[in-house]
Amino acid sequence: MIEGHGKSQKSESCGTIEQRQGPDLTYRALLANLLHELRTPLNVIIGYSEILLEDAKDQGRDDLMPDFDKIHSACGQLLSLLNDILDQAKIKKGKIDTNIESFGIKLRHELRTPLNAIIGYSEMLLEDEEGEEHSDFIEDLKNILVAAKRFLLLINDIVNWSSLEPGKNNMRFEAIDTTSMIEDVESTIRPLIEDHSTKKPEKGALLVVDDNEMNRDLMARHLTRQGHKVIVAENGVQALDNLKIRHFDLVLLDIIMPEMNGYELLKHMKSDVNLRNIPIIMITALEELESVVRCIEMGAEDYLPKHFNPVLLKARINACLEKKRLRDQEVEFQRRLSELNKELEIRNRFIRATFGRYISEEVVDNILETPEGLELGGKRRKVTILMADLRGFTSFSEGLSPEDVVNTINIFFETMTEIIFKYQGTIDEFLGDAILAVFGAPVLRHNDAMKAVACAVEMQLAMSCVNDRLRKEGKPEVKMGIGINTGSVVAGNIGSKKRTKYGVVGQSVNVASRIESLSVGGQILISESTLNCCGSILRIDDHIEIVTKGLKSPIKVFEIGGIAGDFNQFLPAKSEIELYKLKQPLSVRYAILKGKKVGKELHNGIMDKLSADSAEIRSEHTPDCMTNLKILIFTGEGNRIINNLYAKVFEILPGSPPRFRVRFTSVPINVNSFIKKILIQTDVLGINVEGN
Repeated sequence: MIEGHGKSQKSESCGTIEQRQGPDLTYRALLANLLHELRTPLNVIIGYSEILLEDAKDQGRDDLMPDFDKIHSACGQLLSLLNDILDQAKIKKGKIDTNIESFGIKLRHELRTPLNAIIGYSEMLLEDEEGEEHSDFIEDLKNILVAAKRFLLLINDIVNWSSLEPGKNNMRFEAIDTTSMIEDVESTIRPLIEDHSTKKPEKGALLVVDDNEMNRDLMARHLTRQGHKVIVAENGVQALDNLKIRHFDLVLLDIIMPEMNGYELLKHMKSDVNLRNIPIIMITALEELESVVRCIEMGAEDYLPKHFNPVLLKARINACLEKKRLRDQEVEFQRRLSELNKELEIRNRFIRATFGRYISEEVVDNILETPEGLELGGKRRKVTILMADLRGFTSFSEGLSPEDVVNTINIFFETMTEIIFKYQGTIDEFLGDAILAVFGAPVLRHNDAMKAVACAVEMQLAMSCVNDRLRKEGKPEVKMGIGINTGSVVAGNIGSKKRTKYGVVGQSVNVASRIESLSVGGQILISESTLNCCGSILRIDDHIEIVTKGLKSPIKVFEIGGIAGDFNQFLPAKSEIELYKLKQPLSVRYAILKGKKVGKELHNGIMDKLSADSAEIRSEHTPDCMTNLKILIFTGEGNRIINNLYAKVFEILPGSPPRFRVRFTSVPINVNSFIKKILIQTDVLGINVEGN
C-alpha cells in the first residue's frame, strides 16, 4: 500500500517534491492510479447520462430532456476539470501542488460544483420518476447517484490522506503494482474520434470483461443497442469459463481486475490455439503509453480509454468485427482450398494411375502441371528414339488363339515398360507387338542416349524372363530386335482438340524404324549419331553400312553388346556362329520382303548348313546384306514341308557359286520341331532319331 513519499517542508507525513528534479516514479504511479479510480465512477455517470438522453428521445419524453442534458453537460465539465488537474504534462514538469492534503482540497473544491449539479438533478429526477408506474429511467438515475457519491468519497479520502497513521492505508482505492505495468509515464494517449462508417456494421457475439458492475452494464447496454449479442464477466477467470463453452467474435477487456487481470487473460488467449484469433480491444482507465504498447505487443487488436466515446467504440468494434470476418473468411478459404487440393491430388493420382498405363508418367505430369500441357503443337529438340519389335510375331500368332496372342504381348509389354520407365524413357506408342520409346522428351537429360542404350541391353537380358513365363504357360519363346537413333525431332501434342496424343515426328524417327527393321532377335543396332553421344563406354560387336529411304548418303549401323560406366550392362559375348553340314541338303525357295510385303519372285537355293537359329544357302541369286527373306523348304521330291520361315541375310560369303548366311527372325513351333529333327539326323545333338 502507498505510504509517505519523503519529508515535506510543511508536514512529516505528507511528502513534497518541489526541491527534486521532478516527481519520482512512485508519486506518478499514485497519480495515475488516482486518475484510474476517479474515472471509473465518472465513466459510469457519463455512460448512464448518455443512455438517459437516448431513451428519453426514443420514448418522446421531451419533458425530461432539459434535465438529462444538464446532467450530461455537468459530466463533461467534471471530466474536463479532472483531466486538467491530473494532466500528465503538469505532473512531469512538477506544476501541481505536491502536498497531498492541499492537492485533495483543491480537487474537491474545483470538482464540487459540477458534481453537486449531477447529484442534485439526479435526486430531483429520481423523486419525480418514482411516482410514475412504469418508468424506464429510475434504475439509471440510481446508478448515476451511486457513482457520483462514490466519486465524492474518493475525493474525501485524498483530503484525509495526511491524517492516516504512518504505514496504514485506509483509502477506498488500492495502489496497483506499478513495477510491471508502469515504469515511466511520459505522455498520455488522446484517442482520435473516428467518423461513422458508411458500411453496414457487422453484428457479433461479444464478451465484456470488467470488474466494475456499472461499467459492465453500461458497455453491455450500448453494445446491445447496436445489435450485438453480449455476455459479461467480472474477471479473467469467468471470462475463460465463457470462452470455453461459447463462441465469441470479439472480447472487450479491462486491465485492472482481481483474480486474473487483463494482461494475464490476454496472454492466455494468445497462447491458446482455439482462442488466439479472437480480436481483443483493451478498455481501461489507464492512459499510459507503456500499457497501450504492452497490450498491442501481446496481441491486442485495439485500445480504448475510459470513459469510452460511444461513436469511437462503435467504429472500433465494427472495424474489429470486419477484420474478424475477413480472417474467418480467409481461414475458411484456406480450409476449402486444402480440401480442393486434396481432391485434386486424389484425382491426379487417379489420372496418373489410369493414364500412366497408356502413356509415360512424365507426359501425364506435363499435362497436369503446366498450363500449356494440353495445347496442340510441339518444339524441336534432340532426342534418342528406341524401337523394339518381336521378330516374326505375325506368323507366330497364327497358331495361337486371340486370347493367347494378347496375353503373350502383354507379358512382353509388362516387362519392357518397367525397364523403359526405369531409365526415364517416355513410351510414345505401342504398335502391335512393337514399342516406340523416346529419351529426352518431354524432359531433356544430359545422358539420354546412354540411358537408351543401357535400357536396350537390359531389355534384351530380360527376354529370358519373358520366355520363362511363356514356357510355363505352354507358349513358344519369342525374340526381340532393337534399333536406336539420336537426332532432331518435333515433340509435342499431336492431333485435334477431341483426340490428342503426345508424340515425336521427324526423319530421325524413320531412321530409328529402319535400323530396328535390320535387327534380328537378340540384337541391338544403333546409329552413328547415338554412338557419338555415348562415346567409348559401348561394346561394339559389329558394324555395317546401309542406305535408308529419305537419306542421300549411306549410314553406319553398329551392333552393341553392352555399355560400361555407371550402367555396366552387357549381353553374353558374341561367338562365331557354328553351322553344321547337313547329310541331306534341303531344297529351298525364297522371296525378298519389302517392308511387310512379300515379293512375288521366288529364287531357288540349297540349304546345306544349319544351326538352331541360322543357315547357309547357296544360290545363283545373291540378295543384299540385311535383306529380309521368307523361306520355303521342300523335300527331294519337290513337296513343300515348311512355308513360314523368316530370316535376315547377315553375311555374304565369297566364292563360287555365291553363298550367303541368314539368321532366322521367326521360328514357329512347327519350324523349330523340323530344325531339331534335321539336326538330330545330322548327329548334331548327339542322339539319333530313333532315340528321340
